[in-house]
Amino acid sequence: MTKTQVGAAGRLLREMVAARRDSASAGPERGGVLRVVERARPARSVAAKVAAAGGVDDETAALLGELTGRHLGADVGRWRGLYDALGGHRGGLPELLAAPPVAPRSDDTLRPPAPRSVHHTLGLLLEHAAPEHAAAALAALPERVTTELLAGGTPPGAALLTAVVGHGDSRTRAALARHPRLDTRVLARLAAIGDVQVVAAVYRNPRATQSLRRTIVERVDTVPLDDALRAELTAPHGQVPRTWLAPLLGSGDPRLVVPALRCDVRQVAQQYAPLRVWERSGPGAVRAVLDDPAAAPWLSRSVVDTVVAALAAPDDDGLRRLRAQGEPYEDPARLPALLATTRGTSTLRHLLSEPYVHDLDALAAAHAVTPFMPKACEELARHEAASDAQRRAFRLSVLNEPWPAGGRRAGNTTPPALRLAREELDESAAVRAEGMVAAGLLDPVELIGTARPAARALSALARLAERDLLGPAAVAEPRALADAHLDERGAGWTEFDVLLPQHGCTVAELIAEAGRATAGAAAAPEPPAAEPVTPVPEPASRRALRRIDRVHALAALDLLYSLAPDDAPRPRDPEVLSALTGYEPATAPGLAVPRWFAAACALHGIPVPENGLAPGLAQVRAQLPETYGSGAQHTERAYVQGVLPAEELLTLLPARRLLLLPYDWRRLAFAEAWRGALARRLRAELGTDPDAWLRLAATVTASEAASEGLTWAELVERARSGAVPAVSAGTSIGSSTRPGTPDEAIGLLERGDHLWAWPEGTLLCLADAEVVDAVLPRLGPDGPWLLAAYLLRYDRTPPVALDRLLAGRDREALRVLAAQSRWMERSGGVERLVDLDDPEVDLVLLRHWIPRPAVHRIVARSRPGAGRPSLGARVLADWRAGGAAWPAGGSMWLCSAELDLVEELLEREGPRLGLGHQLLGCLRVFEYGGADRLARLVGRDVLGPSAATVCVKALASADPAGVIRARLDREIAPDKLVRKLRRAQGAPRARDLVASLPPGEPVDWAALEAAHAQEPLPYWQDIVRLENVPEDVRLRYAASLPEPGPDGLRGGARLTRERARFGLGGHFHCAPSTQLDGLLTAGLLDGTDLVRLAAPATLLLAYLGSAARRTDAPPEAAEARTVLADLVRSGLGTDPAAWHRVAARLTGLDPEWDPVSTVEALLAG
Repeated sequence: MTKTQVGAAGRLLREMVAARRDSASAGPERGGVLRVVERARPARSVAAKVAAAGGVDDETAALLGELTGRHLGADVGRWRGLYDALGGHRGGLPELLAAPPVAPRSDDTLRPPAPRSVHHTLGLLLEHAAPEHAAAALAALPERVTTELLAGGTPPGAALLTAVVGHGDSRTRAALARHPRLDTRVLARLAAIGDVQVVAAVYRNPRATQSLRRTIVERVDTVPLDDALRAELTAPHGQVPRTWLAPLLGSGDPRLVVPALRCDVRQVAQQYAPLRVWERSGPGAVRAVLDDPAAAPWLSRSVVDTVVAALAAPDDDGLRRLRAQGEPYEDPARLPALLATTRGTSTLRHLLSEPYVHDLDALAAAHAVTPFMPKACEELARHEAASDAQRRAFRLSVLNEPWPAGGRRAGNTTPPALRLAREELDESAAVRAEGMVAAGLLDPVELIGTARPAARALSALARLAERDLLGPAAVAEPRALADAHLDERGAGWTEFDVLLPQHGCTVAELIAEAGRATAGAAAAPEPPAAEPVTPVPEPASRRALRRIDRVHALAALDLLYSLAPDDAPRPRDPEVLSALTGYEPATAPGLAVPRWFAAACALHGIPVPENGLAPGLAQVRAQLPETYGSGAQHTERAYVQGVLPAEELLTLLPARRLLLLPYDWRRLAFAEAWRGALARRLRAELGTDPDAWLRLAATVTASEAASEGLTWAELVERARSGAVPAVSAGTSIGSSTRPGTPDEAIGLLERGDHLWAWPEGTLLCLADAEVVDAVLPRLGPDGPWLLAAYLLRYDRTPPVALDRLLAGRDREALRVLAAQSRWMERSGGVERLVDLDDPEVDLVLLRHWIPRPAVHRIVARSRPGAGRPSLGARVLADWRAGGAAWPAGGSMWLCSAELDLVEELLEREGPRLGLGHQLLGCLRVFEYGGADRLARLVGRDVLGPSAATVCVKALASADPAGVIRARLDREIAPDKLVRKLRRAQGAPRARDLVASLPPGEPVDWAALEAAHAQEPLPYWQDIVRLENVPEDVRLRYAASLPEPGPDGLRGGARLTRERARFGLGGHFHCAPSTQLDGLLTAGLLDGTDLVRLAAPATLLLAYLGSAARRTDAPPEAAEARTVLADLVRSGLGTDPAAWHRVAARLTGLDPEWDPVSTVEALLAG
């Protein structure tokens, strides 16, 4: 519990005190642990029972040391025999150790793995064996044991650490170096041994500091890097962390320096890298680095010029000059001075990753004078060379970070007790107190007598009690205060609860004040009983009107009056008229104040906004839109409200803006209308003549290369009347040239670079299929892949161009589309690529991110064959050669028929996979490889204990597949998933839980729906939005789905229509008019749907009113107005009460009205 609730504070405090009193009285009995070792049965349970009894004491340690020394010693055979016997021995540990040794079991025998309790008890004995004996035993024990004891779980004790570091072999030291919670000092000791495998494990350890990795890199001449690690670090497209690459900068090895440059290092560090290469390998190696294409993009021009000038200098003068011009990384005072003045997070990251000398004494001294930022202290607090005192000093600043002083985060070395006396606690007090107490920086007693306010101090105390961090003094203090002031009186604790929420002082002062108040109340006479007061029901409150309804109310009502009889009554209620003045200039119908509204306001003395008249077309044309969003709003408003016809955009805007559409225009309606108007003009002017289309493209290229700034209307006219301009293939528009190869195009798309123009691509993305088929072959072999790269810049992938590319099956074009298919995710392009069933395309898709359902479709259809290598075989070969952490497609291959790949996944990942994933993989191994293959896999000891046990049991049965399947079904049972979902902390975790089922195993949506109906599941809205949710489930929870865009929701028209009931017009990525135009044009909604199905009524009426003024509105909008006109005449007519009811609903004055309703419901009585 982290927050104290009002009314429960007294109970919390009493429970905390009582719990501590009970735990104190139930302390471990003297000699109890010793008896556990002597009497516990079975023997393998000794470690767990010793821990439960309070841990090893001196007597028990002596006994364990005597037992291991007498019965086991350095005899590795006895240790191995003990490991084999512990799992099945039912007696005690001493008798097992004293028993005669038994012959070791044959390694050919398939048997279930030993329970983890065996490993824990074995580890307890190893902790108390002589160091050299423990090291020898670990070297002889199976890999699973060393991994369990040394590489995971609780870090080994000091004795076992000493044994492994001082006497272990390469395998056990490497296992220890992989432990993710190992202290960096131990990692440094392991690295100092000089074993290549151990050093590689240290380098990969997530706890290793960058300074430790630099130390490893500096020793590569004496201790070379492990080949596998070197391959990972130097892989051209590797995914290793930046913290692995940055330390390579000062290695002096050209092959290691180049990947380090990819970390986006500062220029001073870029210059240091060739300096170290020169010092280690000579000037020739420096020239090789400068000429390396992989290094060139990451070296700044100034650094290259400086290094080239140094290389041109005679003799060693260049080296000396380069060294003198560089950053003094070897100066111990340099880093402390920089950290004392640096505040930017990015700069701190660079400073800590660059090869500065780390003098911990100097750093600690500088930090004491001018505190470093917490981000720097976090790294220094775990530095391998820092003393305990220095670590505490840096750790204090880290723990002070969530407690900002003066409203900002900064370095702070003030002790927490002093801060408690000076400052009030905030909402993060409980978490902060836990960290401070756990680090030994705060005495919990301070939270009682010093911290304030009391509510947050009590919250922190409760959290410490849960974490067992309260000491005896912190328990005795509130107990004494409660006994002295509250004396177990119920009234005292009640007063404590009443005072707690607003009490600004300490817990001690609050207890005393509650006691005084209770004593005073007991002495005073009781007041007469008060007469009961009958509660008066409050009037229904008005519903808060959403902005989307408030600003469109006037336009909605104006449309209704335009369809009503001329004598329809106008609003007379001043409250309604005042509410209607809440419109915005952009939403006024036709950008003008309706005359009826101005007259009604004048009649009641209500001021009307000044923008009464709509701007003329000349006024709109006089100001061109800027490239940033707010600078284009005047054009956007004019188009949406019908003042600026779509065709006028062709004569108004420079063509260049469409070739390179400004980013901020993508969400604006006029940009989509501009494209549509141009497409209609080209269809009418050019028809299907490929020469005309190519002539226009050449005209545009020549004009834009000369920066003429012509409009599309002018360019079309010039292309029709003039000769074809001479344009070379290399002619570029703007500052960026178009890519020259498919790989270059993919590289630009990876960085989101759409800044190259290609008029042919712009035109083809607007053309019909016949035109694309005629023009594309005329563009040469580069045309298809250039078009593929170009169309990926569109938020709505041009469907015709994509169709023709997929039909053409050009290999390079498909490769570009597959490699960067993420740009087509919202338009369904990924599924279209998967539909091709092309192994080459599938392989590229798997190498890049695509949705899980698409991955499953690809993986499920891969089959090993006798001819050319299958997709799975190619993925496996790439994985083995590339050194990546996972194969392309990830763990999804576990559900495939690719036996070799499934087996490789299980061998490499094994216990790191969940039990369900392991069982699924084992089931596939049995189905496609038989019992012998599964037995060999289990015998290699690569599976987790639970999975291996299931497989051993299955292989001994008559139906192995049935046994594995039954256990898998229990593992993925829906009740387990429901329990996890109820505990999920955040929507991402809930989505991950649903997606974490073994690949190919369906989610039991019926069970999830039933559980949600019984008690709502957290984050259900996020769960039903997942990719693999069945359509019928999504239909039942359509209100939770995202709002459809202009192309509708993926999954079909039914989903889009059902979701429209719950509101349109709020889509972030497009304007309401673009959204509704698209839905009507695509046939996902019709005119009747806008009146009788979709919501909200206010926005839809405003849309229909503006569509009546636009020249490019879809005809379905006119159909909707016809339906609406019939409803207005029949439902409203000239009835004043009906019109008043509608006006009250539109303006939010009717508290019973739900704004997310249909137009038909709005007009109904």
